[in-house]
Amino acid sequence: MKLKELIKELIRQPMEKSEKLKVIENIEVKGISYDSRLVKPGWLFVALKGDNFDGHSFLEQAKQKGAIAAICNLSTGSDGQSVISNPRLPIIAVEDSRTMLADLAQKFYGNPSNDLKIIGVTGTYGKTTSTWLLKSIYEAQGLQTGLIGTIKYEIGDNSVSAHHTTPESLDLQRIFYELREQGIKVCIMEVSSHGLALERVRGVDFDIAALTGLGRDHLDFHHTLKEYENTKLKLFSDLKPDALAVLNQDDHTFNRFKKYTKAKVISYGTSSPQVADSFQDSANKCNVCGKLCSSTQEGIEVLIRWDGRKEKISSKLVGGYNLYNVLLAATCALKDGASFEVIREGIEKMEQVPGRFERVGRVIVDYAHTPEALKSALKSTRELAKGRIICVFGCGGDRDQGKRPLMGKIASELADYVILTTDNPRSEDPLQIIEDIIQGVTVGNYEIVLDREQAIRTAIERSSEEDIILLVGKGHENYQIYGELKIPWDDREVAREIQNNSPQSQGDAKDTKNKAHVV
Repeated sequence: MKLKELIKELIRQPMEKSEKLKVIENIEVKGISYDSRLVKPGWLFVALKGDNFDGHSFLEQAKQKGAIAAICNLSTGSDGQSVISNPRLPIIAVEDSRTMLADLAQKFYGNPSNDLKIIGVTGTYGKTTSTWLLKSIYEAQGLQTGLIGTIKYEIGDNSVSAHHTTPESLDLQRIFYELREQGIKVCIMEVSSHGLALERVRGVDFDIAALTGLGRDHLDFHHTLKEYENTKLKLFSDLKPDALAVLNQDDHTFNRFKKYTKAKVISYGTSSPQVADSFQDSANKCNVCGKLCSSTQEGIEVLIRWDGRKEKISSKLVGGYNLYNVLLAATCALKDGASFEVIREGIEKMEQVPGRFERVGRVIVDYAHTPEALKSALKSTRELAKGRIICVFGCGGDRDQGKRPLMGKIASELADYVILTTDNPRSEDPLQIIEDIIQGVTVGNYEIVLDREQAIRTAIERSSEEDIILLVGKGHENYQIYGELKIPWDDREVAREIQNNSPQSQGDAKDTKNKAHVV
């Protein structure tokens, strides 16, 4: 596609801004990149300004790599100087290069999302599990399905580890293009608040958007809960009228999100505690209503009621909180025309999502890193525990500090014993992070073990066969971040190795009642 055709209708009279642009307007654009290191000859470079970098500082590198032109903001950040007059690389100045990247990517790849069924799931918790369940359901229908989310991106037979929950707009449009080229008709994706705020899903043609529920998260980025909620709302307010908005009627956002979407609203929910025959009444209010029948170490059983029908589904997912994930997936598929038999098959055959309430001997590894997620994980662990719950967790550095005491309170009140440790401290002092957590602790049933491996070892050595250790915060992540260093790390592997190599000390299992504040 020629440069002038690519930017036609996206940029108002751009060729008048530079004589150099007039020279190259008929050059074929062979590719687009927002990373100057990846630019190739004949490519267009889009300079983005982020929290930790500014692409406008790498125009010279892009030029050396063979860029034919650069899309830049009208003014740059660090030195306040305009780059429009840069003598070595033709510049196309725009008000927002990030928005322009999304528009350019969509046009360059031929609007691929228009040719796919795109199902987006957003919310504070449950996105990953819900999308995995949906993928399993659609594949039970015989439909090869793409997956984009926190753990990985699946594009046909190609699976790659995820860098962002929701990829940058250019990468996302390229994934859609590759899916279309392979003849894949369905893509299920997690839509993060960062993805919405940073215009990564701008122009994506969502057929179904679903909300798990909203709690407290990413306030280091969004600053307020209202801003966070408004960002999530954007996914639903931008839906086309013939799309489906699948909303959690039990969530506090339900009425507001319902009001501000043009799409057809489909509600799902559980029994309501405000009424006597709650399941019956809730079933009348929700399009799809669910009830948790049982929760064991083998999984959960859910009763689902919709359109006058009532059926049970068994899932191998452990933890009662997965009721909502099963409900969301079943609701999306039901209202998209799938038979209940296919939905049951898809849900029942999915065994485990990595790092999501994943059992490793006496240890349960979970990604919970928000107050709501920690509470749900602890309550689900209590359903399974014959003995005590020992909770091992920390909070990430350079992130929302306000959630730390909230999580300290939840852990101290819902667990029998708590071991506070590190979890990606980044540039912060790990001990100060723990001190913030302790501010919310209401019970003196904790100790501090800064070294995460030693914290896990301590929990295992002090536990009995009937105890459960809930190890939360990192889940599937395979690294720890200390300052600028990203060190290989996997909670599951560490927990497995310690249990395999350490003899169980039954005598130590009783000692946690008398230990506290130990570093």
